[in-house]
Amino acid sequence: MHKWLWIILLVLVVWLMPIGVLAETSQEVVVTAVGWICDAPGGFTLTYISEYEVQIDWIKGLGAENTMVRAAIGRPPTDITDGIEVYYGDGTTATSWINMETLSEPVYYGAWSETALGVWSPLYAEDQIEGVSMLLWILIFLALAFLALSLIFKKGYLAFASSGVWMVAGVYCFSRALEYWDIYFSLGFLFMAFVLACAFAPLAWRETTPANERTEEPDVLVAGLREEMGISADERGQFDFLYKNRRPTKRKMSRYERTGGR
Repeated sequence: MHKWLWIILLVLVVWLMPIGVLAETSQEVVVTAVGWICDAPGGFTLTYISEYEVQIDWIKGLGAENTMVRAAIGRPPTDITDGIEVYYGDGTTATSWINMETLSEPVYYGAWSETALGVWSPLYAEDQIEGVSMLLWILIFLALAFLALSLIFKKGYLAFASSGVWMVAGVYCFSRALEYWDIYFSLGFLFMAFVLACAFAPLAWRETTPANERTEEPDVLVAGLREEMGISADERGQFDFLYKNRRPTKRKMSRYERTGGR
C-alpha cells in the first residue's frame, strides 16, 4: 500500500516539474502598448474672421486625448515648444487673436496630438493664413473714389479709371493667392467682376455737359449771318435812291401794233 503511494507521489512530482525546450529557430514577437501612440489632428483648417481674429478647427487624431496648437510668424512651428501657444486641451476648435495688419509675412499654425499618457504624435497638422495688406486697402479706396466721382459728375473716363484700379487690385490678389478659393483668390474674382461693372457703367447714364461748358458755335453762326444781312441792308439803303429816281421808259408803239395788225 505504501509502495503505491510513493509511486503516485513520484509521478505527480515529475509531472509538475518545469521542462526546458530546445528549439533551433526563434520567432520575433512585436508587442504594441495601447495608449502610447496617436495620430496627428485631421481636418485642420483656418478661417479668416478679421485682421485680428482667426478661427481654427480640427478633428482629434486617433488615440488623442489633448491637442496642442502653436503659431509662428513667417515659418511653420517645428515642435510643441516652438512659437506661440494658441490652444491646449481636449476641444476641436479655438480662436487665435493676432494683429495681422502690421505683419508683412503669413502666420503659420501647427497642431499636435497628445495621448492620455502624455506621448505626443510624431506627425502634426499645418496651415497658414495672411491678412489683407495695406497696399490692397489703398487700391480699394482709390477704385471706390473714382467710381463715386464718375457717378457724381457722370464722366465716363472716371468710370474707366475705376475699372483700371479694380483690375490692378484683382491681379495683385491672384498673385498673393496660395491655393484655390482662399481669401485672396476669392477677392481677385470679386474685383474682376467690378472691372466689368465699372467699364459698362457709362452706358447706364447719358453723359451731359454743363450749361457753361456748352459750345457756342451755333450762336456765332447766327450772329455772323445777321451781321452780313445787316451790311447788305445798309448797302441797299445807300443806293436805294437810284431805284426810287429811276423811271421806266415808254416805248413808242408802232403803227402795226396800234392798228392791231391791220
